[in-house]
Amino acid sequence: MTLQPASGARDLNPQQVRKNHLIASKLSSLYQLWGYERISPPHIERLDTLMAAGGISNNEILKIVSDEPLGLRPEITASIVRAASTRFNEYERPLRFWSTGTSFKCNERIDGGIDIEESFQSGVELIGTKAINAEIELLSLLIESLKIIEIDQEYKMTLLIGNTYLLELILSSFDSTRIDEIKNILCDLDYIALSKLDIKDEQRIFINKILNMRGKPEKILTDLKNIYGSNSYIENLKELFTIIEPLAKEKGIEVQLDPTLGTKYKLYSGLTFSLVSSSPSAPVIIAKGGRYDDLVKKFSSSDHNCFGIGFSISIDKIRELVSSREEMKVNNEKVLIAYKQSASLYKALKQQKEWHNKGIISIISHEPLKTNDETNQLLKSNRCTKIEWID
Repeated sequence: MTLQPASGARDLNPQQVRKNHLIASKLSSLYQLWGYERISPPHIERLDTLMAAGGISNNEILKIVSDEPLGLRPEITASIVRAASTRFNEYERPLRFWSTGTSFKCNERIDGGIDIEESFQSGVELIGTKAINAEIELLSLLIESLKIIEIDQEYKMTLLIGNTYLLELILSSFDSTRIDEIKNILCDLDYIALSKLDIKDEQRIFINKILNMRGKPEKILTDLKNIYGSNSYIENLKELFTIIEPLAKEKGIEVQLDPTLGTKYKLYSGLTFSLVSSSPSAPVIIAKGGRYDDLVKKFSSSDHNCFGIGFSISIDKIRELVSSREEMKVNNEKVLIAYKQSASLYKALKQQKEWHNKGIISIISHEPLKTNDETNQLLKSNRCTKIEWID
């Protein structure tokens, strides 16, 4: 019998679970203040739901043995959009939903094996509005989320913003047979693949220029305008940055425009964004999101109000960045209620209730305690901060 978890899965210790709960609770309180309501979609979905609009590949889905094609959700957005388009179809738009839960994804190893990536996420979905104000609302909420989580100040935060239509505009200047290949290079920032690509030198120079075109929004927008002229995508981004950049700056978050920010898949259609944190080893994407109008259309019976935008926050990744001071704010007092005679157990239970009414953790020894040594040992093994004796 194998006594280890499945490859890629992991056991969380009590401290990690407490941090996860603390972060999730803070986020849920914030979402509700912004008018979002909780929804809880199933962990198991039909494969056609999970793969709708090309948001993820078939190989990344953890399949379920069943009479119909089923899999564990690799992300939560598709399930919420399905529910919005069916069960909540008659609800007035826009819909504001939030959800917290676990998702599962298959990652292929170099040796050909499969690792299961289990991720604890929290996020929001705003469905049924095309207005740019919806995008501003989501980005503002994401920025506010960082404030209440209180990540250690030693970690630098960068909010990368892009637009899939800008990426399509860049790709439109290349031969259609090379677009997928070039798109992968741009999305992966793959300079090595670019050096091996069989294209003209001027094209290689142009792609390299785009790969390095990431930075202050005002400058990048000017560069793009010089290349492609003015268009609605550039003007909308300009309006968005006018509001978002100052809000982010107040929270110590740097905002950058990245024209290559996108995905190899087709989940997003329009605005895309990623929140990246520095870390002791390498930059970590702790949140990502974007507009997914095409996904909403996929599930809808009409083209009316087929708009959606959302983001997800990786609580697992943020957990390692949260200050240890956050746990100290929680009342860590823990009382061991001890007694020397079995007849005192009833009194001990009554006293335990008194501690619980005060919101303080208390546990009772299962056996009468006879010596100081066994009392101290029990105090230590249960990580209690004090002891109360019952006569």
